[in-house]
Amino acid sequence: MKRTMTVLAGLLTMAVLSGCATYAERPSEAGIMLPEATADTAEVRPDRMLIWKANLRLDVWSISNAVAEATAMAERQGGFVEQKSDHGEESASLTLRVPANSFKAAVSALETLGTVTYRNIEGEDITEQYIDVEARLKNKIVLRDRLKELLAKATEVKDLLSIETELNRVQADLDSMEGRIKSLRGQVEYATVRLSLDRKPILGPLGYLFKGLWWGVEKLFVIRE
Repeated sequence: MKRTMTVLAGLLTMAVLSGCATYAERPSEAGIMLPEATADTAEVRPDRMLIWKANLRLDVWSISNAVAEATAMAERQGGFVEQKSDHGEESASLTLRVPANSFKAAVSALETLGTVTYRNIEGEDITEQYIDVEARLKNKIVLRDRLKELLAKATEVKDLLSIETELNRVQADLDSMEGRIKSLRGQVEYATVRLSLDRKPILGPLGYLFKGLWWGVEKLFVIRE
């Protein structure tokens, strides 16, 4: 019993140290797809894992037509609509997921649907974060396997209960880390585009009249900017 508890204490120490471990394997060696897309002002290294996101706001003549075209565009690129909401023909919002290597093309295509009133593109480097989670996952797997070996050899009820409790805790950590890795991979492989659509105002006769008057008054003061 003393030997079993001593080994278990050693494994617990290993579990604590595994949270601080690092792993030097490069993401590309781990079989992770790396995005080829680049934002205009971003420098991308081929050995980095990047999550690309874009926020676009457009003024369009027809909300329903723009939603249909945006949906079709995402599907043509091999992506999909993750979320969609609308207020009839007044406004709509969509969250699109597209393959990272089609990200730049997808953003350019969406911008042709109307007049761009807001545009923000950003890339988040998660390389170190991914490597850290993967390293801790591998250490937890080793710890779980050792606990299973101890459980198979344990004979006293007290030892069995202690090992099973620790094994359940380690397995819960493993499930959480595996979920995190899956989420990170999904975000790297599929970029996110949040698209907001607003209907362009339709001017009546007086609206066009005042618009023309304003243009004339403006030109009295400013000829060229």
